[in-house]
Amino acid sequence: MKKFIIFGLSILFAASFMLVNEPIFVKKHLAMATETPQKKLMAIVVDDFGGFERAGVDDLLTSSVPVTCAIIPFADNTQADYDRATAAGKEVILHMPMQAHVKLPDSWYGSVFIRNDDTQAAAVEKLDKCVKSLPNIAGFNIHIGSGVCQNVELMKAVYDYANDHNLYFLDSRTIISDKCEEACQASNSIYLGRDVFLEPSHNRSYKGVMKQLQEGFSIAQEKGYAIVIGHVGPEGGNNTARAIIDFAKSIKDSDVEIVALNRVYEKIKSEQFK
Repeated sequence: MKKFIIFGLSILFAASFMLVNEPIFVKKHLAMATETPQKKLMAIVVDDFGGFERAGVDDLLTSSVPVTCAIIPFADNTQADYDRATAAGKEVILHMPMQAHVKLPDSWYGSVFIRNDDTQAAAVEKLDKCVKSLPNIAGFNIHIGSGVCQNVELMKAVYDYANDHNLYFLDSRTIISDKCEEACQASNSIYLGRDVFLEPSHNRSYKGVMKQLQEGFSIAQEKGYAIVIGHVGPEGGNNTARAIIDFAKSIKDSDVEIVALNRVYEKIKSEQFK
């Protein structure tokens, strides 16, 4: 009889344990099953805001797509585009003019630009003047700049400035012999580099831009993020703007989210310092 009593108590205890703990177990696994997978990130940076040519500007500034607006300093429409972009909640960065590796008219750069033969101090002074002209920006990238970006010493000074002012610098990779990544390492900075140009080899067609956006999408799916650069004005304009808006609609329910560049920067930073 004693054995039967012990056996019965054991069964009762086991049943009680299951009844008490089953809801916790079920809740835990339901939560795991319904957890939303983390989306991949795709930043679309649009250069040449602020310039005289306006093609694509209105479409992008009135759209809901969270493009990052790179604004040329001290240009015809710098202040107007800055005001509209910030009012619309867009992320704004400085599109810093830097000299090319070939001879171009000074007027192409604007009134303030970093020259290939500048000292580090002169480069930083110019950069600081341009940064202060656009308050509360998140960072900056290169306007033209295929010469300066090959100068490790100048680019290290640029990265050091970014670190000192809590800004990020995006390497636009305007030439294959770009030395920005080397300068970034020397400055112990977080490297951001362009993955895709939306209008390569001056292909500004709607179809061509859509193809490049899809390339950026594929890169984001593969490595977790992607950075693409397009243009308003003559380098991209209406076709680029329309393609970006249509593309954003087409991937709305996908595993890739279009975000401000700062989100990609924070993702890379968190992964680097895990």
